[in-house]
Amino acid sequence: MRILVTTIPFSGMKIDAPIAKDPLNARLQEGSEEGAVTFTEDPLVDITLTRTHGGVMVKGVVTGTCLQGCSTCGDTVPHEVISTVDWLLQTSSDRAGLDDELDDPGVIVYEGDHINLEDQLQETLILNLSPFWHPPRDAQDMCTLCRRQCSAKAWSSGEPKESAAPESRPSLGSLLKGALAEKKKR
Repeated sequence: MRILVTTIPFSGMKIDAPIAKDPLNARLQEGSEEGAVTFTEDPLVDITLTRTHGGVMVKGVVTGTCLQGCSTCGDTVPHEVISTVDWLLQTSSDRAGLDDELDDPGVIVYEGDHINLEDQLQETLILNLSPFWHPPRDAQDMCTLCRRQCSAKAWSSGEPKESAAPESRPSLGSLLKGALAEKKKR
């Protein structure tokens, strides 16, 4: 998503566009042997760029659907990631002085007339992923996606309490919990 900054009007410019999922998934796989998180669709960007005297304000959201392992039961389930974007784009000449060289997470410094926001948008999604994510639960403590009772209370016996939807094969989480419970018995 390469933008010519000089064409951004003071009244603002809206961008509704997807970013490619393949480079994002490649970044997520760096350094890991198996894909813990995989985006299934191109994430959508909905941002507004407004020119100011100190740079360009960027505000909006980035949303994407990914597959991620539940931190409670270990099953891979889909969920939506929503990240808020609130940045100030500045050229190095717009910086006030030497003291402004400090890293500010809300300020993106660029050179020239163009800026490519793809890397920053990918980072926004990646930093919003939690390794301890689990699907929301309803009032009966049932997972809203797999319809099982996969909360920590349900694992006290080593096996999850099944709901009306039977599972055809045990999950990695249930196998690990069962092994831990068996080891405690010895």
